[in-house]
Amino acid sequence: MANPHFTLFVDESGDQDLERYRTEPGEFGSDPYLVFGAALVPTSSLEDFRGELQEILKTIESRALHCTDISHLKRAYFARKVAGMQVLLFGVVSKKDTVGEYQKKIEGDNKRQDYYNKCAVYLLERVGHFMSIHNYSSEQLSVVFEKKNHNYQRLRNFVRTIRKTPYDSRARFLERVDPLSIRAEGKKDEILLSLADLTAFSIYQSITETNSNFRLPEQRYLRELKDKFWKDPENGQVAEHGLKYITGLEKMRLQGDALKLAQKFYRKNTD
Repeated sequence: MANPHFTLFVDESGDQDLERYRTEPGEFGSDPYLVFGAALVPTSSLEDFRGELQEILKTIESRALHCTDISHLKRAYFARKVAGMQVLLFGVVSKKDTVGEYQKKIEGDNKRQDYYNKCAVYLLERVGHFMSIHNYSSEQLSVVFEKKNHNYQRLRNFVRTIRKTPYDSRARFLERVDPLSIRAEGKKDEILLSLADLTAFSIYQSITETNSNFRLPEQRYLRELKDKFWKDPENGQVAEHGLKYITGLEKMRLQGDALKLAQKFYRKNTD
């Protein structure tokens, strides 16, 4: 195919609250992370993928492929099936207590919106990097976010502003993402958003320590999916390509199993 077209499906896990988030397991507050996950699918194959997801839904006998609504074993099965599909995954992880000075720049009524948009742009940069390496243009990409109570025009405007005046070399990858290609759809209306839901959920669970999980992050799902993330074509490294830990592992202060798995994404020449 001379000029393939792709559709990117995007969802998030965690929330946008930067005021009352948990810093330790067992504390009261909102999620300590905001994680975005995305799945890139050839647009010509959308109907085939919808059919595959409907078959998964039928097999696990659930009403919807929403990770928070299905059991552990059903999630594991879902992840195993997606690992066999021709999709390319992307993700970004923001730990709220590393936001630092940026939080002062987004004070006001739109703080939650701007934090969401900032993390979303990090994700779109990763996809734009992939597009750039393959010399795909912005006309070859459509972007579908899971619809929520969010001002998506504000997101489009943010992307447009950065495209006009890129603040660093990574931001230049946004020239491969047309703001007008961004839209939002409900999960009930588009089953393909379940691919992004699974990706974001899997990343989030791989780093989250709570009292209810005995401070042992659930990493089964991400381990199933790890080979589907876009890698550096030269050395096989996933981190900073298909998966970005926004301030790096040292500042995020990951530890234990969460750190060990995250470090694997930084390894080069992996199988």
